[in-house]
Amino acid sequence: MKHRVLVSALLCSATLSVAMADTPSIAPAVPFISGGVGDDSLANLVAREKEFDLKLFLVGQSGGYLSDIRITITNAQGQGVLLTTSEGPVLLANLPAGTYNVKAQKNGQTLEQQIRVTPGKLQTTYFRFPGE
Repeated sequence: MKHRVLVSALLCSATLSVAMADTPSIAPAVPFISGGVGDDSLANLVAREKEFDLKLFLVGQSGGYLSDIRITITNAQGQGVLLTTSEGPVLLANLPAGTYNVKAQKNGQTLEQQIRVTPGKLQTTYFRFPGE
């Protein structure tokens, strides 16, 4: 009986090790907030800008504010660091220093920009969607 328990434990351990090896690494959580629909929400985000090092401003071709935009940020190694949907025209994120690829998607359109984040300096990037 002892041998069966030991063999079962070893098999479970080997299976778990293989499963863990196949799991892609997960980037640490990136603090972010989004919004800006309405004067109060926009004022709140502006007041908190100093807490973050990246600001995405999401607008239509005519400058109108947009929301519900899918945001994907990957680091220089191609690892996803943030995947979310913006609740308004402004998204603030706090990323480690480095170079990132940012994709913004809405209604089948994808806009993409490469950005460089420097500690202590707010990097503002505009995404202007044509036809919106």
